[in-house]
Order: sequence, then C-alpha cells, then structure tokens
Amino acid sequence: MQTQRNVIRWPEESRCVSFDGSPTWLVLLPMLLSCSAILLGLTVIVLLAARWNFSPWVRMVPLVSLAGIVGAVAYRFAELAATRITIDQERLTWRGGIRVQRVISLELFRIQNVEAQIVWWQRPLGFGTLIIESSDVAYPAWVLPGMPQPDRLREALMRYANVLRSATGVQEINFGRV
Repeated sequence: MQTQRNVIRWPEESRCVSFDGSPTWLVLLPMLLSCSAILLGLTVIVLLAARWNFSPWVRMVPLVSLAGIVGAVAYRFAELAATRITIDQERLTWRGGIRVQRVISLELFRIQNVEAQIVWWQRPLGFGTLIIESSDVAYPAWVLPGMPQPDRLREALMRYANVLRSATGVQEINFGRV
C-alpha cells in the first residue's frame, strides 16, 4: 500500500496533526548557488590553464576539485531524499541517514515550544525550519529544515501537544528554567 508524500492535515481542537514526507529540496538552494559560483570559477581556471599551456598536473587540480564538489552536492541530495519525517497522533518520528539509518521519535506530549523560522527567500517558496524544544532528555531540541507551511504546522503542533498533555494528565514542569 502506497502512502501519500507530504500530506498535511490541520487539526480541530481535539483532532490529530499529521505530516508524512521529506523536507523540500529547496532547502539546499544556498548550497547549490555557492557551488555553482565555485564551479564557474574552476571552469575559468581550467580554461586559462589550457590557454597558457600549464602542465597537465596544474589542470588536474581544478578537475579534482570539481569532482569533489559534484560528489558533495550529490551526497546532500541523497541524504535529503533518505530523510523522512512522520507526525502521527502520538509522536514525531524522524528517519534518515545513508551510511547509518537512524530512527528517532518524540512523544508529542513532551513538546514544550515550537519555533518557526522562515528566512526571507523561503517565504515565497512556502517552507521554513521548525525548531522544537522538548522535555526529552536525549533530544531536547529538534531542528527540522525544509518543512512546508511551518507557521501553520507550529501552531497546530502546539495546540495538539496541549490537548495531549491535558488528556493524558501530564503536567509541564521545567527544572532549571525560569
């Protein structure tokens, strides 16, 4: 059975928050632009080296650098494609990794605060970063870049975490915080 990717259902007061998908690839846009500028510079260096008849070893340095940059970009895209975030009725689950597959979960009633950061260039593209602070000892802060409509998802997560805390009888106690 196939599941839909990037499904978002917005809750009423007592209904669940649901998201199942990967971060958007547009989160890699700054890296792509900077790598494109570096590739342009390397291309100019290779052309100048060929024109001035430098030794073949000097021409190989930019080509090896070019291969490294292309490999780094391909790895980041593969890493992003391997990342899966699922928010269901009880928990937030993050799955990711290429060499080592990791699965981490956070019970939604442990959420203390959710911050939505939307950089100026991300706003027209409709995505941003969610920063989730929790009472979980192992993972007190979660950073989820590339989330669609982060302001609406932030509001829904906070509302649903409050509903879950009151339904389960869990009270929020912050030790060491004012």
